Amino acid sequence: MMNQIFLRILQYNIRKSLKIQKSFLIDREVHKFDIIIIQKQDCNINASQMFNLTHNFFHLVRDSSSQARTCIYVNKHLKLNQWAMKIIESNICSIKLQTSNLKDEIQTLRLINIYNSCSLFIIFTEESSTISRLNELIKDDCEQLIIEDFNLHHSYWEGRRCFTYHTAMNALLNIVMNARLKLLLESDTITRETYNQLTTINLAFDSEKIQFMIHKCKMRIDLHQKSDYLSIVTKLCLRTFFVQLTTHRLWKKMNTEALNAHLRIHLLVDCSLDDKTAIDDRVAEITHVLQEIIEKSISWAKSSIQAQDFWNQICLKVVTKSWWLWVVWKLQSTLETWNDYLRYNDHKNKIIKETKRSHFRSQMHKLSNELKLIWRFAKWVRIESQLLK
Repeated sequence: MMNQIFLRILQYNIRKSLKIQKSFLIDREVHKFDIIIIQKQDCNINASQMFNLTHNFFHLVRDSSSQARTCIYVNKHLKLNQWAMKIIESNICSIKLQTSNLKDEIQTLRLINIYNSCSLFIIFTEESSTISRLNELIKDDCEQLIIEDFNLHHSYWEGRRCFTYHTAMNALLNIVMNARLKLLLESDTITRETYNQLTTINLAFDSEKIQFMIHKCKMRIDLHQKSDYLSIVTKLCLRTFFVQLTTHRLWKKMNTEALNAHLRIHLLVDCSLDDKTAIDDRVAEITHVLQEIIEKSISWAKSSIQAQDFWNQICLKVVTKSWWLWVVWKLQSTLETWNDYLRYNDHKNKIIKETKRSHFRSQMHKLSNELKLIWRFAKWVRIESQLLK
């Protein structure tokens, strides 16, 4: 068991797109965060689809109803007894996390993920069940970190760019003032970029006692995945304990030639075993040699999307160029560069799909020609069918 100094939280609005959510969650940089906050997810995404995306890296916290718009991914390197989930409603979910501050004092933190509908009835009236439920949640004794998308505009966080007033803001501001919540992002920070509009609607608040523990809260444009929202990173000076994930070797892909060569050199040697000491020495020598052979001929498994068999240099090339075109658009912000990025991003997705399909068909052809491998295919079908139930 190990500990780390910072608690790392990543927030992203996927704009009701399963494609964006997939590309976001398989990013290796995303896997480095402890908590992933997802908002505005597609109601048609079921729990099994979301589980299959990240079951190797994260635990999923989500309402089971089809109307859920929020979810939380908890990295599996955090201890299971360190956190507990609580589902309030389809648009609100939370977890309680046991951490320790820099003085080694136990600190309980409640992380709340909220999405508020952008319907006209809600934003222009003071009746909002989401805001009223938030008022009930923050009455808890533990410290709060609220990450939200209320779809409400106010000069408090939008600054001079705010030209819209929503009546529902009155109730939200009363909650913020009464609970002494602090806005983590600087005022006038852009969290959503469309071609004709720049807005600030994705927010983060914290309670009074943990305000001095905030190390940073800022945007991460390098994790952009074709959503018009930008990801937000919050880093707290709180210690979390995690367990190093167990790794395993690729026994089915061992280098048999190297294995046999080492065995012939080191093990197949005649020696006299006359007494107990000679036997013990020989056993110790064999054990040491076997460990060296395993290290040299059998590699460790790597949990990475690029470790998949279908990934090749063509996939890497198109992904790199797509990222470069997005950077060009960020620098120039013209309609031409935006269209170039969209056009090539579609081309990138097409190339990856074709590569993956071609690899899958070649594997099926190989299985049909070798009877010994058909049992591996049957095992794969059985596992996949259980995950989709």
